[in-house]
Amino acid sequence: MRQRWIAQSWDSTECPIEHCKRHRDGAAHHSSTLSRAALATGVVGSLALLPLAWAQGSVTRRRVPRLRPAKPPRHGLVSGIGQPIRVLAIGESTVSGIGLAHGDETVAATTARALARLTRRPAAWRAYGLGGATVRDGLERIVPRIAPQPADLLIVAFCVNDVTSYRSPAGFADDLATLVTAARHRVGDAAVVIGGVASLADFPALPWPLRTILGWRSAALQAAAERLTQRLPKLVVERFSEPLTRDLFAADGFHPNPKAHKLWGEQIAALALPLIA
Repeated sequence: MRQRWIAQSWDSTECPIEHCKRHRDGAAHHSSTLSRAALATGVVGSLALLPLAWAQGSVTRRRVPRLRPAKPPRHGLVSGIGQPIRVLAIGESTVSGIGLAHGDETVAATTARALARLTRRPAAWRAYGLGGATVRDGLERIVPRIAPQPADLLIVAFCVNDVTSYRSPAGFADDLATLVTAARHRVGDAAVVIGGVASLADFPALPWPLRTILGWRSAALQAAAERLTQRLPKLVVERFSEPLTRDLFAADGFHPNPKAHKLWGEQIAALALPLIA
């Protein structure tokens, strides 16, 4: 995830059940409207504060230490009984393992181990990662390199560089849809898990208010990605339900460490299992 910096009252004659249902549905609609309004406000606010974000980002980029990608392997096999589950991960520096020592600690490998444990089947994994990549970079520079071999599960893990480069939410979602379609042309009709957009508001390496500004954009990109489930079949989008804590980050305060990759792989396996069973 190498940085890219820029920037009604109740009528007593009404059935109570119907009233409760209407109240619940109305509340849900009201909550959704408020949520969309908050996301839009965050995007507008981040644009207004772009000069500040750019300035703080430039300083932070020089200050944060650069970590090396993980050493090989970039593929592997987890033992089991029966037909292997074939896992393919493509994405930014999280997939290439920056912040890790070895490739078998990455999310591709931890997902494969979790799937093998859950199903008792073998799980073969391979990973194509590119540090600093946006989704568009992945489409142009990673997808053409993918060996045209069948896959059962495709993990797509891009977010941070699209956040820091101020990619629009609609553009981010469109890029993801295009990338998934192009990857499926190479590996078949694989189930897809889109990695959640990590909230940069939780990143220890980022100062305030930069982390808050980028947190707004993270939320907007997450919401846009979640709408892909209405556009593409056999696809789920991960969502981080808890804040990211300091013990999940590598020494640079920016990339996930082995503990985070292990938890991440278990989450992705749980999301993918109904699609590949």
